Amino acid sequence: MKFKDENKSERRPEKSSRVVPIGIMFVVLCGLSFYLGGIYGSEKNKISVEQVSKPVDNRDVEQTGSGAIQVKSVSFPECSADLQDYTPCTDPKRWMKYGRHRLTFMERHCPPVFDRKECLIPPPDGYKEPIRWPKSRDECWYRNVPYDWINKQKSNQHWLRKEGEKFYFPGGGTMFPNGVSAYVDLMQNLIPGMKDGTVRTAIDTGCGVASWGGDLLDRGILTVSLAPRDNHEAQVQFALERGIPAILGIISTQRLPFPSNSFDMAHCSRCLIPWTEFGTFSYLLTQVML
Repeated sequence: MKFKDENKSERRPEKSSRVVPIGIMFVVLCGLSFYLGGIYGSEKNKISVEQVSKPVDNRDVEQTGSGAIQVKSVSFPECSADLQDYTPCTDPKRWMKYGRHRLTFMERHCPPVFDRKECLIPPPDGYKEPIRWPKSRDECWYRNVPYDWINKQKSNQHWLRKEGEKFYFPGGGTMFPNGVSAYVDLMQNLIPGMKDGTVRTAIDTGCGVASWGGDLLDRGILTVSLAPRDNHEAQVQFALERGIPAILGIISTQRLPFPSNSFDMAHCSRCLIPWTEFGTFSYLLTQVML
């Protein structure tokens, strides 16, 4: 037994001597893998950068003597005067190309590349720098949106009135016989969230001259006014001239360019949207944004 124990004690150093080279090899392999991985990663980034830089057109850039690259400026001619109200993707002249079902012709239909105009829309004659907010909420320059017909046809509804060189917005409208402020006060009694900050954003469909959106801005609610190019073609222009966010559009078959949960409230006042028809599709389109 004594002999066997002595043999065991003599063999132990041989095992420990084998473990040391294996540990060294493991460390070397790990280091080599990290090194090769770093080289591969840098080469991959280099390739991606080269691929991104390839599409640059040398015709649009020039190199100065100091080595700095400058982009050439491109000038566009001014469009003809009859294109003062031109909106490429909602052009009434192209409406007949699209179906009248559910008023899809009023939706966005951008022209093909060969039919696009490369010119600058001219301002109206006598155009002035827009009046700044908050004064612009109640008035704007007549020459910036020279539409007399809306003043004449809607005079009994007090959408606006012309005095001298300006349009004034008294806060009236088809659905606001007592003024837009009184109308919104009634809404706040029905929707407490408009008072306590729960309602922060809203969309107004069929906005008229955006009196509703302008009143809500004073109450801390950011409103986007929505209207198509129709017989009230200037309504979005009036909204923008007043400093109120607005876009051309219609709730029909296309989803509006807003993600989900963009708005806390949607408003429709005599907007003629068929909410219950076509399987309540218009309602569902609006519900997606809320």
